[in-house]
Amino acid sequence: MKIRIVCNKIVSALTFVAKVEKNHKLLTYISLAFLTSTSYFMKKDLIDTKEELASVRQINTSLVANMVIFNRNYENFPLAVWQKVKRGNKFIVQYVNPQYEKDFGHLFNNDKYSLFGKSNFEIYEDGIATNYYKNDVKVAISGKPLLIDEFSYDSIGRKINLKVLKWRDIRDKKDTLVYGMVKDMYYE
Repeated sequence: MKIRIVCNKIVSALTFVAKVEKNHKLLTYISLAFLTSTSYFMKKDLIDTKEELASVRQINTSLVANMVIFNRNYENFPLAVWQKVKRGNKFIVQYVNPQYEKDFGHLFNNDKYSLFGKSNFEIYEDGIATNYYKNDVKVAISGKPLLIDEFSYDSIGRKINLKVLKWRDIRDKKDTLVYGMVKDMYYE
């Protein structure tokens, strides 16, 4: 009798273990199926995102080229010229001519395209950016050309005083464009 009870307990223990193992295999297969399907959809989303990014980059390149065409009158101009567009509370650089790149290129690794889409505060130190921003706001609000004193630094860190002419243009009755031109550069 005792042997029969022990055998029954062993059989029930083995049955329990078999059920647990069967459930464990089922959970394992369900988890694998879930991970496989999830990774498939994540990979598909990644491919879609990469295609979208490539499309946006192509559109951005076209827009940059269009901005250069729009401002082609300044391409051979002997003075540094730039254009910003007001977006919210920021003035975003849209164009700089080759002379601007020559005079101030050391501030942005001589890659004018790296400036496009950035605000003063993303390009210059806070003191300079704040001064430029205040003058951009004055021109944007008044609509009158301003001849103002600003400053920058040369490639070795010396302060350069600038005599800058800024003016406003409204494009398509919605975009406020602020242009600037360095009329004179001198050291103290």
